[in-house]
Parts: sequence; structure tokens; C-alpha cells
Amino acid sequence: MFQKSKFKPCENCQQPVFPKEINCPYCGSPIKKDFLPKIVIGILLLILLSTLAIPTKGKLEKERKRIVSVGAATVDVSNWAKNKNKKAMLDKIGELEGKIVELHLQVFVATHLSDYFGIVTVPSDGIPGTYLMLYPKDGTETAFLNNIKAGQTIKIRGKVNGTYLKRIKIEPAFLI
Repeated sequence: MFQKSKFKPCENCQQPVFPKEINCPYCGSPIKKDFLPKIVIGILLLILLSTLAIPTKGKLEKERKRIVSVGAATVDVSNWAKNKNKKAMLDKIGELEGKIVELHLQVFVATHLSDYFGIVTVPSDGIPGTYLMLYPKDGTETAFLNNIKAGQTIKIRGKVNGTYLKRIKIEPAFLI
């Protein structure tokens, strides 16, 4: 029925002005831009997306119990690190996507990120490099992980979640 006008009235002279104008062509007064609603909507969307992406303590504890209680997949990763064919290696990782694995890994670097630790492990003859999103269960584990040094070995159990930076991504991962 009615078509929305592309023009808005100038606050000073009330003449129709195209919103992209900097100054009113009739009276020369500056045209105000309505950025505030867009900024507020953008911030609200970011908050909503971030709350959906971050696991809650309840969900994390439920996932920990499930991962620790189920049997881990028997994983023969010995060929992965030696495999020169990247496609074949990615296919093997794809076969394990979503499966629970238990591994002894040598830490290369650990970084504390909000409520989890991002840990990169050292590739070896038996195990390719991994990226762990490791969630400590209590203050003792947090203190241990805060003091971990390169070269230390940790035993984890977690869910294979594809690859990250050409490494096997295990998310979430938990110390055992």
C-alpha cells in the first residue's frame, strides 16, 4: 500500500533530505545519523551468541561425567604422525569425529583462556600433534595446569572434534 520514503525530514527546516547526506541541501544544518539502535542491536546479538557458545558449568559437568564414564575408542594413531598423505590422515580423523579417546600426551604449550586451557601437544612417532580444550574440574587441576611446563606428559580423555591448525582437536578434554 504505502511505500516507505527514502527521505527523512531535516530537523531544522523539515524539508525532505536523503539520509546519507552530511548537511541539509536546503538550510545547511548537519544531518544526524541513527547509529545508536544499530549499535544496541549488534551488542545484544553478540551477547546472545557468546552465551550460546560458552558451555555452562552444568553442561560441562554432565559432559565430563559422560566422557569419563564411557569406554574410550581404541585408537591406533601410530600411523598418523608418520603418514605423509595429509588426505589419508584427515580421513582417519574424520572416522573418529565425535568419539571419546584417551591419550598420554606431551605438552608443548598451555595457555589459560577464561574457563579452560588451550593446550598444544608435541607430535611424536606414535601420536600426531593435538590441540586440547581442557577444562579443569577444580582448583587443584587449575593450579596444576597453570604450572605445567613444556615437555610434561598428561593423560587426558576427550572427544575428537575435527582439526585445528593441522592438529587433532579434542574438545572438551579432561585430565584423568
